Amino acid sequence: MLYHDGTWTSWTEQDGLPWNVIMGIAKDEKTGDLWLALFGEGIARFSGGLFQHFTQMNSGLINDVSYGIDIQGDNVWIASTAGISRYNQVTGEWTVFNEKHAPMEEVWVYNVSAAEDKVYFAVWGGGILEWDVAAETWKDYRDPDGEMEIDLYRDDGLVHVITTSASYVDDILWASTYFGLSRYDGRNWRGYMDHDSGLPSNFINFALGRSSTSSYNCTDKGLAVLVDFASDTWVTYDKAREDDETWSAHVMVGSEVIKTVPTNLDLPNHFTISVAFIGDDVWIGTGHGLARGIGRGYYEGIRN
Repeated sequence: MLYHDGTWTSWTEQDGLPWNVIMGIAKDEKTGDLWLALFGEGIARFSGGLFQHFTQMNSGLINDVSYGIDIQGDNVWIASTAGISRYNQVTGEWTVFNEKHAPMEEVWVYNVSAAEDKVYFAVWGGGILEWDVAAETWKDYRDPDGEMEIDLYRDDGLVHVITTSASYVDDILWASTYFGLSRYDGRNWRGYMDHDSGLPSNFINFALGRSSTSSYNCTDKGLAVLVDFASDTWVTYDKAREDDETWSAHVMVGSEVIKTVPTNLDLPNHFTISVAFIGDDVWIGTGHGLARGIGRGYYEGIRN
């Protein structure tokens, strides 16, 4: 679906969309084309009003169950249940990566985040994979203490190997897991969990970095925004009870609530799944629908 100037436009299979279940969308900034990750039906490119469909049968895709997609230069990177595929739009060449070509303990790749110099993958049960674009080499990041239920040593590395997303922004990697959030600056790790941060839950479905100091985190109990890394300032949006009619914004430093402010935020559901930025606005996907937060400046020095 497309929202533009207050109007919604939708495409279904009747309009040429190969499959209605879309797990990821990436825009090629050079061409304006949209690339879609299709759950069980490969990927599609939307260009000039037409859809082009790629599957295992007509392309070099490693698997048709696609979870995530992103663009790096001329390359389209696809995360799938059987590994990683890369498609070069200029040469038409396909390359696949699985446990034979990369340091993968698991091949279920859940998410991809691409930048000019690095491409990161969240591997379900396998931590984070890093592709160095210049060197064309792989590096893996896993939980150093190897504990499944706890983070034994804080800030020693990735919080957990069950990763759900990777977001690489301004040379900072944000990695979400079902056991907390990790931030990596290339040298040092910082881990966040619900008992020592503004996270309402360690069960994070998706994290998206807005800058090197700020990230939006979709949990099963609401939306948590790390507003400023240096001061450990958070704004967490949730409901005190499931039947509450209004949402509250909790301004926090670490896990300490400084102030609670009622808001007119009307998320359809507390189970937040995805988030995207368009200008100052934020769009939030939930288990029961979509919400839009309109950016209106600052609240006591904290950006909304």
